[in-house]
Amino acid sequence: MIENWLFIKTPDHYGRPEIIQFDDHKINYFTVEKNDESSSFEIIKEDINREFIEYKFVNPDRVRFFEKGKIRTVLSDEESTTEDFIYENDYEKLKPTITDLTADEIQQLKFEFNWNGEKRNLRFNEILDSQAVREMNERMNRKGNIILLEKLDETLFLSLYSNNDIDKLIPIKYVDKEKIILYGFPKEPYEIDCRIIK
Repeated sequence: MIENWLFIKTPDHYGRPEIIQFDDHKINYFTVEKNDESSSFEIIKEDINREFIEYKFVNPDRVRFFEKGKIRTVLSDEESTTEDFIYENDYEKLKPTITDLTADEIQQLKFEFNWNGEKRNLRFNEILDSQAVREMNERMNRKGNIILLEKLDETLFLSLYSNNDIDKLIPIKYVDKEKIILYGFPKEPYEIDCRIIK
C-alpha cells in the first residue's frame, strides 16, 4: 500500500502543499490540488528531482530530509551573494481520520486551537480576518482567510485558504463532539488536542 507523506510547511515557506510517496528507492513528489466538484483533493505528480544528503525518522510517522540548497542575499541593485545551505524539511505520514461524525456534523463544531502560545477559537467556513482586514479585502476584491474541512483519501484536513489559494493543510487524527486532535505541526508538540466549545 502506498502511503502519503505531507510536507510540513514552516511560517517562512510559501507555495502549494506537497505530498511525497516512497516507491522502492525513489521518492515521488506531488502537489495538492482542489477538486472543484467536491470537498476532496487530488494529487498531481510533479517531475522533481531533489538532491538530499540524508534523512532520518524523527518518529515512526515523521521523516526529516536534509536537502542541498542555496541562500541568495541581495546587497544592492548590482551586488548579491550566494552560499550553500542545508535545508531541513519534515514530512508527516497521513493516516485515516478516526470519527463517527459526518462531514456536516464536523463543520458545525467550534473548537479552541492552542499551539505554542497561539490561542484562538475556530469554526469551519468562517472568515478568520478582523473586521478592518475584511473591509480592506472587500475593497480589493479579495476573499481573505478561511478554514474549510476537506479530504484526501481517508484523511480529513483543516484546510487554510488565503484568497482562494490553499495555504496550509493540517491533518485531523480524531474528532468527536468533545475534542478534535490535529497533527503535522512544524515544531513540537507535533500533535494537539483541541477542546470543542459547546
